[in-house]
Amino acid sequence: MQTLKDKYGNKRRTEITDEELGDYDREALIAEEPMVVTLSQRGYIKRLPLNTYQAQNRGGKGIIGAKAEDDDALAHLFVSSTHAWLLFFTNTGRMFRQKVYDLPVGSRTAKGRAMVNLLSLKEGEEVVNCVPVREFDEERFLMFCTKGGVVKKTRLSAYGNVRTGGIIAIDLREDQLIGVILVSPGEDVLLSTAKGMSIRFHESKARAMGRDTGGVRGIKLTSGDVVVGAVVADPELSLLTVCENGYGKRTPFGTGGDPVVLESEDNTAEETIADDEASLSREPEASAADESEESADEGDASNKSYRRQNRGGKGIRDIRTTARNGAVVKIAAVTEGDEILMVTSQGKIQRLRVADISEIGRNTQGVRLMRMNDDKVVSLARIPADLVDDASNDVATESTE
Repeated sequence: MQTLKDKYGNKRRTEITDEELGDYDREALIAEEPMVVTLSQRGYIKRLPLNTYQAQNRGGKGIIGAKAEDDDALAHLFVSSTHAWLLFFTNTGRMFRQKVYDLPVGSRTAKGRAMVNLLSLKEGEEVVNCVPVREFDEERFLMFCTKGGVVKKTRLSAYGNVRTGGIIAIDLREDQLIGVILVSPGEDVLLSTAKGMSIRFHESKARAMGRDTGGVRGIKLTSGDVVVGAVVADPELSLLTVCENGYGKRTPFGTGGDPVVLESEDNTAEETIADDEASLSREPEASAADESEESADEGDASNKSYRRQNRGGKGIRDIRTTARNGAVVKIAAVTEGDEILMVTSQGKIQRLRVADISEIGRNTQGVRLMRMNDDKVVSLARIPADLVDDASNDVATESTE
């Protein structure tokens, strides 16, 4: 040892200083790639590469996507980029945000990390919706939709600065938030209910409001019905409706009918749900045609699309719900080049090509998309056509029981 010390024991040449590192772009060091993000009902989150799930034939059983231990089923599943922001909305109406690359990476069967370790959630507070965004555009809006049929539109830029403790996104009162979507000026919004009803209205019919406010009526619900989803009704896309027993169908949105006559909008005025209820008697009532469920127009061309209506009506029939297909659980706006991920309460996930799903009329029960075997569909995610990887062309031939 002394010999080595004498031979190589020269003075240290490396200089150690206390200088601070210069500014650097952390994001530039992280590869941008599509990721699947999952959130369980008990608040466990993880991300994993999109190519983890290969496409399968319609009617398959799916593969295990997460262990459904202690009945902790997957609640949310969506596809986003590692560089995107995730906006988290809670049951108390607060919002938090996080970069996708800051989320924990896990395997298909991994449980993930508890959200309470990532966000400053209060006791009893849980995440009920997530929205991925790249920029907080001044011209775009967030459209909130509640289980009770209330909608609220607020500029996306109002949510650009978020404190560590979160910010108030919506005044929920005694309602429950079920969906938040990005909306651009001139677009239509479509709401769907568990009993198979839907309503399409122009975004301008919901006045822009502040963050800490309630909303206005989006759809008039029948007894026992609830809203399950909201999407932008793009005339170039179709509405995919999925029921709890594994059935589904897609129907073109269509143009919506006559062009919308835009009214002058005072964006400084803040309409509340109470104001909306008080003004219902002054608003034009939905026509008998608007209130109809259209149960006998199977051969009519109007059954092949969704016409635009006044906000606040009962809507029209989207899908016929029976004991066979069950209640509607999720909807998505899709094109034939897209793929979807269906998630069950037992943690199975199946990836399907939208082109393999029949495009049929509204007033139908749909076709079988996935075999349930005493299971239920609980979530649905769309994979945009430009993110569909080459691996999806190789149809998986095996299904995990």
